[in-house]
Amino acid sequence: MGNQLIRFTQKLSKQQFYQAIISTLRILLPFEFIGIALHIIYETAFHENGIFEAIFDLRSNLPAFKPLGITLKITTMLIFLSIALSIAFLVADHFVSSSTRPTTRYLAGLTSLTIYFLLIAETSPSLNLLQISESSGNLLLPIIVGLIIGFCFTKLQAHSHTGFGNNWPTILTLFIFILLIGGLSLTVHQTQYYASFFYQQISTLLNIGAHPSFLKILLAVTLRNCAHFFGIISDFTNTIANQFPDQGANLAYVIAHHNLWKIPYPITFHSLYNSYGMLGGNGMLLALNATLLFKIKNKRMQFAARLSLGQTLFDQGGTLLFGIPVLFNPILLIPFLLAPLISMMLGYLFIMTKLVPPATYIIPHATPGILRAFLGTNGDWRALLLSLACLAISSAIYYPFINLINRAINEQGDVNHG
Repeated sequence: MGNQLIRFTQKLSKQQFYQAIISTLRILLPFEFIGIALHIIYETAFHENGIFEAIFDLRSNLPAFKPLGITLKITTMLIFLSIALSIAFLVADHFVSSSTRPTTRYLAGLTSLTIYFLLIAETSPSLNLLQISESSGNLLLPIIVGLIIGFCFTKLQAHSHTGFGNNWPTILTLFIFILLIGGLSLTVHQTQYYASFFYQQISTLLNIGAHPSFLKILLAVTLRNCAHFFGIISDFTNTIANQFPDQGANLAYVIAHHNLWKIPYPITFHSLYNSYGMLGGNGMLLALNATLLFKIKNKRMQFAARLSLGQTLFDQGGTLLFGIPVLFNPILLIPFLLAPLISMMLGYLFIMTKLVPPATYIIPHATPGILRAFLGTNGDWRALLLSLACLAISSAIYYPFINLINRAINEQGDVNHG
């Protein structure tokens, strides 16, 4: 299987569209790092229930707490919005980078950026920054827009021997095509049908309102991580989890009886996924980060792993997604999906055999992942040991795939991974 993965990755890395995506992610790595860093500061120190705010009471002790928090939040949103807009521009620009006409390249990028901005702006007719910023979290959309526009410009240019400047039929065709694509995309995006349909199907599958089974929790997590791997940054498992009565019932029981072992619903999204299945974020990225630090040979990837280590401790893996990149990397898809499932299965086994109590207590916002189970069980050391075991096993799962990346780099050089 390893040889097949390497061959598939090598073939994929030679494709023009894939090179455009990877080049774009690498260029935007510094901006993603800065955005994630500011986001962590806001979530831990300025969020109403952030872990540092809860410990140090920063709301009372830090001068200008509220304006600082607002400024930090707006700055973070602007950075992430700028990254999404840049993706739309750069993917189209890189797609036509082989062109000998620089004007055409920039025209493709500007066209892609304009169409993408119209799409996300339509989600907020009043141009509310928060709503637009939330829409820009779906990184797959600007990538698709950039690829479509880049492809169209490439094909039109191939049939234009005199260039766009003096070829009015080509310009008119391009203009009409862009209007059609933009209008169709705007209509589809405005209805948000695909998003509501997807959520409805998942809700029906998991039987919202009833306690989910262990297998349904695994399925929901797999769907979420798969979407995340392809740039659809969504939080639908947490949204769905909030619709179940189990967490409230468990907390009410603990408050009344002070006993974690007999809560009515020991197996929940919180006791499995949040506690053991997302250390470092989706895909157990803390385990990947640690494995990269000790195993990867490529200097660029080592640098990205060092940059992101502190961030993955707070479950923010954006720097890894861009810097390795994890996004769209065929070699990393299997461990990205498998590591959380194995960790959750281990958590399920230990909880059901009464070796570890289920995490039930509410913990401060943005608590480092490795401490969630420990604090959620009111400081039970066995939960902390289980978290460390899940981290170690996940690192072992990633280990052979990091070896495959090293092999792919040695065989192919800096086409994709180097």
